[in-house]
Parts: sequence; C-alpha cells; structure tokens
Amino acid sequence: MGVLVDYFTADSDRSARRALSAGPGAVDLPYVDCKGWLDELDTLVAELSGRDLSEFGETETVVTDGEAAGVERMASETVEALAAVDDARLREYAEEELFDEFEVERVTALRDLARTAVRLNQGMYCWMCP
Repeated sequence: MGVLVDYFTADSDRSARRALSAGPGAVDLPYVDCKGWLDELDTLVAELSGRDLSEFGETETVVTDGEAAGVERMASETVEALAAVDDARLREYAEEELFDEFEVERVTALRDLARTAVRLNQGMYCWMCP
C-alpha cells in the first residue's frame, strides 16, 4: 500500500491545515492529484529546471495527525522554479522521460498550480496520507 499525495494551494498555513483529515479536495482547495505517481516534487522541479536539488529550500511541516497523515508547505524556491518552467521544457522533459499522456497532464497541472500560487502570493502544499 502506498502513500496518497496531493499538491495544493492555500492562502495560509491555517487554510492548509483544513486539508489534513480528508485532503484538499474535501475542503475545496485547488489541487493536483498525484496519488500513486509523485511524492517528491522538489526532485521533479530540479530535473525540470536543470538546477541542483540543494538550491531549493526545505519543505516545512504545517500539521500532522500524529500517525502518518500530514501537510507540508513547499519551499518558495521550489514553487517559483516550477512556475518558471515553460511549455517547451515540459515537452522536452516528457520526451526524455518517456511520459505517457497522463504524466504529461500531471506535470503541466502541477506547473500551472505553481503559477497560480506565485501569481496569488499563496503557498503550495503537499498533503500525504497512507
């Protein structure tokens, strides 16, 4: 059994905490479903941007349930780097990695979510639950 993962945006850590029990979709926060597909956004962003992973800040835990579910805020450097990835680089990366259409859609949706977060000056978060 794997870990369920969604990436989402919220205007504050307080708003993001609401996602803990059932995920961001349950509390009407914009999100991208990455269940069974991606759980390390910063690694993906490093590969897409051509930057070293060490250039990005650390994620910060916003809230946990004391068991396994939790919400983390992505480092602003990670979100900004993802938002800056253009369509040509997305296509190139997808070809290099032999992505299928679903994976291309997920990466594009994540990039667009990051762009929204930057434009609205919001945080980008990761919700995880076993």
